[in-house]
Amino acid sequence: MPDDLHQQKLRDLQTRQVMLAEKLARLHQQYDLETRVEEQMRIEKGIADTQAAVYRVETESLTLQQSSLITEAAQLKRNGAYLKALACWQQIQYIYPGNPIAEQEVAALENLHANQTKAVDVVKRLAFRMKDIKPIFKELAETLKQPDGSPEYSAMLEQTEAFLEGELDASDFMDWYAVMKPDTNSGHGVNIEALAKRVQKGEVVLFLGSDVVSAYCDEPHEERTLVGKLAKQIGYTDFDGTLSSIAEYYQLRSDLGVASLLDNLRESLPDAARVINLYQALAKINVPLILISSGYDNLLESTFQAAGKRFVELASIINRSEDYDIGHVVVSYSDHSKPSQVYPGEALSRLRLLESGYSIIYKIRGTCEISDCHDAAESLLRRDAMTLSESNYFSFARYADRIIPDYLARQFRNRGFLFIGYRPKKWEDRLLVSALLEKRRNAQEPCYVVGNAPQGGEKPNLLENAFWDYRNVKQYHFDFRELDAYLEGVTV
Repeated sequence: MPDDLHQQKLRDLQTRQVMLAEKLARLHQQYDLETRVEEQMRIEKGIADTQAAVYRVETESLTLQQSSLITEAAQLKRNGAYLKALACWQQIQYIYPGNPIAEQEVAALENLHANQTKAVDVVKRLAFRMKDIKPIFKELAETLKQPDGSPEYSAMLEQTEAFLEGELDASDFMDWYAVMKPDTNSGHGVNIEALAKRVQKGEVVLFLGSDVVSAYCDEPHEERTLVGKLAKQIGYTDFDGTLSSIAEYYQLRSDLGVASLLDNLRESLPDAARVINLYQALAKINVPLILISSGYDNLLESTFQAAGKRFVELASIINRSEDYDIGHVVVSYSDHSKPSQVYPGEALSRLRLLESGYSIIYKIRGTCEISDCHDAAESLLRRDAMTLSESNYFSFARYADRIIPDYLARQFRNRGFLFIGYRPKKWEDRLLVSALLEKRRNAQEPCYVVGNAPQGGEKPNLLENAFWDYRNVKQYHFDFRELDAYLEGVTV
């Protein structure tokens, strides 16, 4: 690009940034002053759209302004010259202070350099424990000598240090390594048996998406099918939108409302008697598990109850009332040893749920299933813990850090994190993932997602792949139903 056009483009982008920043400030001010719910919803949508536009403009401006420095820094980083690459990004920071991308790169490169220095010491110390981990020693040492910017490498370094400090015994460390270092003979890049062992030990948090249920059903239970049923039940035969938008329509109609929406949704969900092999395999695990469910049904819960596996269901309040605020958590015990109750998020630790032998099922979107033992007050409580309509998601985006309990974030820190049967097709799906990953930003291990590779003539979803890559979530393309047999057959 010629210099004059280059400079004009920069001036245009800078002007656009100023206008968007002013618009965003006005929208926040309008929202704080507005009392009408419908207007708040409209303003929240405007805030989200404007923030997205700000991000796009900032990214384009950065790319244009510092393209040569970025190119040089990337090359140095690929060659392992982390200090020189760091100098390039620090120069960008000096010229354009406050740039979030530069801040992220500087932090990443500082971490890489620290890992590079630390790895030298770790490999030396590891040589003294070679006989304890002889099957993996050579490969592990070679990997540690080649630091990179991946979450997998950082996790490998941290876990190796934990082993050297006596926090992990040799057997557990080699089991972990078998998952971290993929089985090259498996054809899909992961050792499923080793992964199953870690799940059975409670070392992995599972995020269970709606594709899990669909995979075990003869008839489709995809969202578009559910949306079609909800629209048909109210005569909206030509509706062509998402679940959150049809839910918003119900809420906006005075003759329908939330109660009608939930009644129709319950009728459209999979039969509670449905057999989900993965859920049954999880129900047989003896140790307490941490599971996050994105489904509105209670198939997971009913499977656990049938197997006698104790659990506590958690759902975060997203609509405040006189009795509770956004971020409070509904706690329901499967054995009814205590009544369902709302707690402030910071009070969850005192309940000692895992220590008491309860698995945790966090319903990140809430649940619309109401059992016979639930009274009218509890039904209203659960309604306020539902993320279903567009306005619910706008509230979730605004208060995400408060909504996802810090108690869960602390449990994430020393566990792996595995998405199963979850595809971030829509902005609502990506919002949930982004909020969760932000809460586990201090975790020691990276995240993974397992799902089916494209079948037949189906094309890979480029947006989904780009999203997982951007969020540093490693993708394993295999049918997650393979995990069932391993969970059933593996011994720990």
